[in-house]
Amino acid sequence: MSKVFFFSYARSSSPLRGLEHLFSKSGFQDQLPAGGSVAIKLHMGELGNVRYLRPVLVRQVVDIVRARGGNPFLIDTVVAYPGARATKESYLRTAAMNGFVEATVGAPVVICGDEDAHRAVPVDKRYDGCELSQISIPSVLLDADCVLVLTHVKGHELTGLGGALKNLGMGCVSRASKRDQHMVNMPVFENAEECDGCGKCAQACPTGAIKVSEGCKPERVASECTACGTCHFQCPSHCWNWPHGARERLQVYLAHAAWAVIKGCSGKMAFVNFIQDVTPHCDCAAPSGRPVVQDVGIAFSMDPVAADKASLDLIDQAPIVPGATMAGPPDLLGKMRGTSSLIQLRTAEKLRAGTLDYELVNV
Repeated sequence: MSKVFFFSYARSSSPLRGLEHLFSKSGFQDQLPAGGSVAIKLHMGELGNVRYLRPVLVRQVVDIVRARGGNPFLIDTVVAYPGARATKESYLRTAAMNGFVEATVGAPVVICGDEDAHRAVPVDKRYDGCELSQISIPSVLLDADCVLVLTHVKGHELTGLGGALKNLGMGCVSRASKRDQHMVNMPVFENAEECDGCGKCAQACPTGAIKVSEGCKPERVASECTACGTCHFQCPSHCWNWPHGARERLQVYLAHAAWAVIKGCSGKMAFVNFIQDVTPHCDCAAPSGRPVVQDVGIAFSMDPVAADKASLDLIDQAPIVPGATMAGPPDLLGKMRGTSSLIQLRTAEKLRAGTLDYELVNV
């Protein structure tokens, strides 16, 4: 059974003080490497999203690390789809717009692209039909003396829960490894009778894999598709849809990718889940929707599976915002997407990335 230390927002204490208590009570504060590098992994928000993790909370973690003599830096990776975070340069501009610059957070901001050094971690254990063979991870993350994973817990269209495992498996890997996971949920063209041949899917496709001839339906060259999902999001007639079982398969692959990151950073990771602004969509979306439950608190653990399971349970116990969703517990976020968020957690547990059994320790 893993310990999950929890600071409730129902307390009168400031969340900034709460973070201090979490680091102290967990004992992890004493494990921070004096003079060593500390990678602080987080999602810095899509351009136009306003529900991402607040910079002031990140600054508090940076200050805690510096007080113990550590050398922190913020880190994230470019995305595999078009947009404001598709290149290092554009992501840095987006991060700055969202308040993540060294002057505000007190640490350098590092964005990793495919041009940076990566190392492959083999996936030598596979469960539930996963066919991944390796995961490519930025060397700067693997070489850090300590890795703190800060996660804004929220919903996700494909995985139900967007938690620490999602932050690891999709956020800590190369663009190629992101695509390798998403290939199991390549959108399919359905409801052809609804298609008017507008061509918006072809215009938006970043690889030119979709062609639309005048008066015809779209055709896709599967070998050129990266499964980014742009066609699905751009189609006004909802003709491009996720295939049956896509949500479940992606969660399995995601868990294996997360396990590879944990394997590569073994013995030097901790996970801080911020259960607030729990929106239906992830931080990649703009907008991501209004919160579905009242703000809950902060969960801290050395076990990402336990941290995510505790977050799910705490969300289920939180008051639902009136009118925000028709779904309800258990696994409110999974039900909103017609899947079970526990798939990713159970697969990760099989891989021994953590355990679903946890003890909640209030601080």
